[in-house]
Amino acid sequence: MISVIGHELAELSSNPLVNTWYAGEDLTAPTEIGDLCKGLYGTGGGRGYIGQVMRDKQGRTFNMNGKSVRKFLV
Repeated sequence: MISVIGHELAELSSNPLVNTWYAGEDLTAPTEIGDLCKGLYGTGGGRGYIGQVMRDKQGRTFNMNGKSVRKFLV
């Protein structure tokens, strides 16, 4: 759920009028910026860097730190 919310917030902030910031070479079917890394975690999404995935002591993966030592995979 965090990933989907983050994805939509990124698209909203980079393309609030839904008429700019598209990627891809097919002008008839452009890809929104947030869709380049949808569902991808770690390096390599959309031919760019989308965060290094790390593991905690219990083996759970995360790429963001929150309050009170909480960790999240976004």
